[in-house]
Amino acid sequence: MSKSTKMLLKKICTLINKTGLGDYWNEGSEKYSNIYMILTFTAYIIMIILENLAAWFGDFPKVEKNSAVMFAVIHNTVLAKMFLLLYYKKSIRKLNKKMGQLGADMEDDVTMNMQHKKVKYGLLLYVVSVYLSLLAYGVDSLRKYVTEGTPFYTVVTYYPSYNSTTHVASALRIFFYMTWLYMMLPMMAADCLPIVHLIIMAFKFITLCNHFKKISKDFSRNKTNMRKESAVLKLKFGCMQGILMHRKLISIIKEVHRVFGMIMSLQVCESSAVAVLLLLRLAISPKQNLTDAIMTYTFVTSLFILLALNLWNAGEITYQASLLSFEIYSCGWHLCDSFPQHQKHIKYLVLISTAQAQKSLILKAFAIQELSYATFVSVARLTYSIFAVFYK
Repeated sequence: MSKSTKMLLKKICTLINKTGLGDYWNEGSEKYSNIYMILTFTAYIIMIILENLAAWFGDFPKVEKNSAVMFAVIHNTVLAKMFLLLYYKKSIRKLNKKMGQLGADMEDDVTMNMQHKKVKYGLLLYVVSVYLSLLAYGVDSLRKYVTEGTPFYTVVTYYPSYNSTTHVASALRIFFYMTWLYMMLPMMAADCLPIVHLIIMAFKFITLCNHFKKISKDFSRNKTNMRKESAVLKLKFGCMQGILMHRKLISIIKEVHRVFGMIMSLQVCESSAVAVLLLLRLAISPKQNLTDAIMTYTFVTSLFILLALNLWNAGEITYQASLLSFEIYSCGWHLCDSFPQHQKHIKYLVLISTAQAQKSLILKAFAIQELSYATFVSVARLTYSIFAVFYK
């Protein structure tokens, strides 16, 4: 098979390891991976300390002060997510192995190609939007430096001070901007890993639905081309395979929610809260030039893309899981009337598994707010409502 869930997870974990967030697959030299991870976290923590000092104690103009506070909140939240991933590192490795193996014999090329494309283009869209936002910040700061003579500021740090105009201070500001561009890689990796698992779990349910469709078609074809009892036994075995996979899927979903639940909850809060702050900044500013507006809008767009990737894919799991009960019931068990002993066993299996599949599978943020399509619409409406009120 050209593509598989295991190959996808391994590729994603390799990319995440290259960002310095750690090895979540464990098929290489962990010593060098840990050294790289320690260096990355050290640089990231130093940057966050400087940002927090600027937010609390720095003497900056209003615009830079607001940026310092906003980025301190964002990066503190991201750091919490990164440490949560490290805390669950062993659990994530086990989870990756289970997800790679579960239903591997049922995967087909068409479904796997769709899964790979959704992961690839979804994450690529998020990464591009983030770096467009960072580029817009750099261009706007450069414009202010050239036209207004203000210091080049993107990420606001306590040192150097705002009034410092030495070459060393200018070099440090540029260095911090370049460091910020690099530090976005592990930050985005922390955001993307839970999203990849959500997408894969949705496709696991699609694969399982396709399995029940396939055994139903095979039974309809085989009962005329081979001994009917053999076809019935094959149907029974296929049903047992699918039901066993469904039970394991439920278990893995619980593990995904246990490991990534807090991270996804923080992502929802971070995206919605910061989007509101940015739109308020846009609303209360009397005048905004083109580069400043582009900077704000690209940042808001990246946050909403992150929010959508979390909520839409969590909602997709709920939707695909809701389709499973019909596919189980339609597997062809009712056509086994010529063999009552087998039909009774299959009927019992189908009855239990259909009842289990009819239970709503809903992921929640902080065990309260549903992660779904409806939640995304609600958050988007709330954000716009707050923006509209302040704008008026």
